[in-house]
Amino acid sequence: MLRNPNSIPATDTIIADPVMEPFFITRSPNNGYTVYERVVKGENNTEYIKTVSYPSNFGNALRSVAREKLNEEGHTYNLKSYVDRWENIKNSLTSILE
Repeated sequence: MLRNPNSIPATDTIIADPVMEPFFITRSPNNGYTVYERVVKGENNTEYIKTVSYPSNFGNALRSVAREKLNEEGHTYNLKSYVDRWENIKNSLTSILE
């Protein structure tokens, strides 16, 4: 389901970084983490957000982002390129923490 980007409560913490685009993570004081994807749709190129997952902790939130970035629709990989892509994504996300 697509939502208005302004529908995220002001009390939530938003965790975003260019490395994670088009995904970002929110942390709600009451409900934990949510991973969202930024989506542009329609004739007017309207911006929306799509809920991807509700991970139980921050590590799982990062893994969810990595999984989504790894498994792009419409791409076919051989094993080596898939593993190489996984390593690149994992390294780019862990570099944020260093």
